[in-house]
Amino acid sequence: MTKEKYALLDTDFISKTHLIRKDDKNTMIDRIMEMQGYRFYCHEQIKAELARHNISNAFEWLNTKISSGLIHCITDEEIIEELHSIYLNSAEAAYVSMLKNGCEAFKGGYFEENFTRIQKLDYLTVSKEHFLKELRADCSIIGARKNLGELKSYVLLQMLSAKLGEQIYVFCSDDKNARNGMVSLGGARCISVLSAFMRLNRDGNLSKADAEPYIQSYLDECRKHNQTVFKVYDASKQMRVCRVLCEQLIEEMYDGKLEMLQNGNLRYK
Repeated sequence: MTKEKYALLDTDFISKTHLIRKDDKNTMIDRIMEMQGYRFYCHEQIKAELARHNISNAFEWLNTKISSGLIHCITDEEIIEELHSIYLNSAEAAYVSMLKNGCEAFKGGYFEENFTRIQKLDYLTVSKEHFLKELRADCSIIGARKNLGELKSYVLLQMLSAKLGEQIYVFCSDDKNARNGMVSLGGARCISVLSAFMRLNRDGNLSKADAEPYIQSYLDECRKHNQTVFKVYDASKQMRVCRVLCEQLIEEMYDGKLEMLQNGNLRYK
């Protein structure tokens, strides 16, 4: 029996892969959801962020997948409940530790600056209900465009890692620092939009011929943002950064000339 893989989806990844499409009914994220052996998760903050922007109806897509049970949308309350089953009365303290780790991976001092209410709590005596109330109050003040989705995904990653004892796969942002943060926290294996094509070829049995409409759609999106090259590492021990034309790199990727690193970056073999 194939071992089940546990995977997180973030806002940026869903938005971008929902835009990459063969036609109105066939998007790249649909092909990813069809990969066998994966159980997909997201934090409810991802749902809130997609609802706020809703680029190309990505929120409706996510809502449908959550309603059908194909994506498990996890709340902070559910994370606390899971932590209680692992750490008993230290669950709130464990949540704060995971949140601090996520904040530090994102930006030094972010926790101290933004989560002022929960800093004042006694984590060993506070009730779950009061803790969640203060956490929501902090988050409401932080507001939009402050990377809350990434931070909550960091917490969810650490909880799943503690609960399952398994490597977690994270389909995530093209932002290098965000992916490195994921790797540093829970030993996650990150998958960017570009490296997802390799994953689809390997785990989704999507041949280059079948992937061609999605490849062209991806290249079109790159051109819209004036992106003509991808950054990858060479095969040297120094792992020097190379800038390779987008079309050339994708050809070389399907020719088997590249390997995927843990943080989602690609490297020549």
